[in-house]
Order: sequence, then C-alpha cells, then structure tokens
Amino acid sequence: MASEESCGELLVRLSDVNTVIRAVKREMPFAGPRSGLAMLMALARCGELRLGELADLFDVDQSVVSRHVADLQEHGWIERIPNPRDGRSWYVRLAPDGGRIVEEATAHVRQMFAGMLQDWDDEEIAELAGLLARLRASFDARRGCPSHFSRAARPHEAPRSPKPKTAATPRTARTAQTAKGN
Repeated sequence: MASEESCGELLVRLSDVNTVIRAVKREMPFAGPRSGLAMLMALARCGELRLGELADLFDVDQSVVSRHVADLQEHGWIERIPNPRDGRSWYVRLAPDGGRIVEEATAHVRQMFAGMLQDWDDEEIAELAGLLARLRASFDARRGCPSHFSRAARPHEAPRSPKPKTAATPRTARTAQTAKGN
C-alpha cells in the first residue's frame, strides 16, 4: 500500500513532469491550440468517440470539448459523423489532415525525446511508460472512468491513421463485447 510520504515525493515528480510537458508543447510545430493537438492524438489512438467520451478522457466539461471540436472541425482536422443508431448524437473522428498533423507532431516529439534521453536505454523508457500508464489507469479506475477511454490503455502503441467507416471502432468493439456478455 502506498504511504503518504512516498505519495508526497510522487507529487513533486509529477510537477517536474508537468514542466517537461510544457517545454515539449512550446517546441511543437503545431499551428492550432495545444489542447487541440492532444484531442487529435487521442482520436488517433482511440478512433471515433462521442463528445462525452472525449470530455471523460480529458476530465473536462463537455462544453470545453465542444468548443475545441468546433475549432478543429473548422480547420478540417476532424469530422463529426452522426450516430447511426441515434440521429441526435454525434461521433468525432480524425480527418486525413488531422492524421497528418498527428503523425508530424508525434515524429517531432519522438526525435526530441530521443535526443534528450540519450543516456537512457529502451528498457528504462519502457518502464517509465508502463508506470505512467499504470498511474493513469489507477486514477481512471478510482473515478469510475472505463479503461478503454484511457490514453494510458495502450502506452506503446503508435497513433493510428483514421479508420474507414467500416473498420471497428471503440463503439463497435463495445457493442461486440456486450453481445458476447463481457
């Protein structure tokens, strides 16, 4: 069980990680809002999602997500598609231009990290990535967020290209799991 003392040190280190994240964001070659890039990257990893699912993923109000989605759609980086079962709700997915932006941004950050972490070996990087994924999963479980929405669910997976309409999405995967009784 975690002690309060060790959790205090974790808090200090997470503050340090936040500093690293801000520095990485400053060096990103992205013309849109920084939170918009995070949303594009999440859609690349998760596939199409409802606005509420995006809000859960980022732990923000749905109105915040709605504003970002409108901005990203205006740039042509995401697409809104109607829910085939319910004409009242929408799904958001990555558009081809959004996929290109995610690929460019991801390549840039990978190069930057590879340069900064030259004294680390791949096992150390994988260990840190796994621990960060576990931390996110623990927080998601504590607040009742389904793990399949967590960005930490697939920590080593590269962003995916946008899927064609016929490909499986988190929505269709959940439907298939429900049909199997899982």
